[in-house]
Amino acid sequence: MKKSRTLSGILLAAALAVPAFGAMAAWPEKQIKLVVPFPPGGNTDALGRLAAQQLTASLGQTVIVENRPGAGSMIGSQIVARAEPDGYTLLVGSIANALNHYFYKKPLYDITKDLIPVSQLVAVPNYVATNVNSQFNTMADIVTYAKANPEKLSCATTGVGTSTYMSCELLKTMTGANILNVPYKGGADAMSSVMGNQASMVIANEALPFIQDKRLKGVAVTTAKRSPLAPDLAAISETVPGFDVTSWYGVFAPAGTPPEIVERLSTEMAAMLKKPDVQERLRALGADPVGSTPAEFSAYINQELERWGAIIKPMNIQLD
Repeated sequence: MKKSRTLSGILLAAALAVPAFGAMAAWPEKQIKLVVPFPPGGNTDALGRLAAQQLTASLGQTVIVENRPGAGSMIGSQIVARAEPDGYTLLVGSIANALNHYFYKKPLYDITKDLIPVSQLVAVPNYVATNVNSQFNTMADIVTYAKANPEKLSCATTGVGTSTYMSCELLKTMTGANILNVPYKGGADAMSSVMGNQASMVIANEALPFIQDKRLKGVAVTTAKRSPLAPDLAAISETVPGFDVTSWYGVFAPAGTPPEIVERLSTEMAAMLKKPDVQERLRALGADPVGSTPAEFSAYINQELERWGAIIKPMNIQLD
């Protein structure tokens, strides 16, 4: 009799578990929302739309992009952090998600607790560029002028707390150049300000196509070494030894999302990034495909948090 009750309990538990596993196997059953925490027109938006198009085809369900900009990507990131962890609301995150952890006194979410890394999509240099008629051709030109003329140079960046904002602040700290950091709502607005002579220079990872078609004058890249995507552009480190800012983008899910869904998404993104047509579109954006596993992306995020914490804290940059 005791064995019978035990067996009955096992069967009941199995029966109760069937719907959960059945629902998991059926995912996705409805539209998926991919939140882009920046305005349309920048690299985050372009990557989000590329991923949405590819995932729609591979998952068999429509994936839409929803732009929710604000507070250096924190508004959109918070929306995803608070969403149901069911695989139907995802975030196109970036290095800004790691930087916000230190920039703001009270971040709207905790990247270490509220979001799950799914896969790093790409790594992207930030490009330094000026107006095509500018007198500046090298980083040495810019640094020399800025040190001799405090606050006469302005640098358009793509938002407070972003990698481009950090690139400008790091340049100022490492060289003593007094440059005005002017954050815009996104890359498109920042580049337009330089093309229209409202700002002296721009740092944006969206700038490569504008440099290639001569709408902007390329000066340098922020990565430690020259980028194979733009080998003629010097690295800032050639003028400022030790300078290195590499931007990155990846997909996150709300904490609590079932691991089976996270793994499925990661697998789909890795396959997407191996497609020749996708790689060609990424090169046009100035981006190198990555396609990491959740564990690899999580380890990379931890490395980024450790590195930027050591850089930002002594700079005493803190925003409300």
